[in-house]
Amino acid sequence: MKMHYYLKEWRLDMAKHHMFVLNTIRRTIRFAYTSACNKATHKLARAHHARVNLQERQVTWLGLHAFHSVLSRKPQAYARLLKMLSFQLSLPRYRHLRKRFRGVVAEGLSTVTLLCF
Repeated sequence: MKMHYYLKEWRLDMAKHHMFVLNTIRRTIRFAYTSACNKATHKLARAHHARVNLQERQVTWLGLHAFHSVLSRKPQAYARLLKMLSFQLSLPRYRHLRKRFRGVVAEGLSTVTLLCF
């Protein structure tokens, strides 16, 4: 939702700059993955035997799905971007993740329906 407000505030022409936004989404997801992995190697995490069992592909799919779910609340504003996110989510490398994370996605979507922006 923050990205929606940032884009609205910047008055960014989504028809021209949809690739910029898609790359920003990808970088945001990659940062979240890297940050989680780095926190698992922190001294405090090691002292408590913390483990992070994340695969980049899983985090990427969940992130793409989350952005798609939120931005699809404004389909007129993000038509090209949503089409590109849908294509990314439909790639064969992510197909098995849709089934695996069905419960997580359903739980997350239940809170998205409460959002109004």
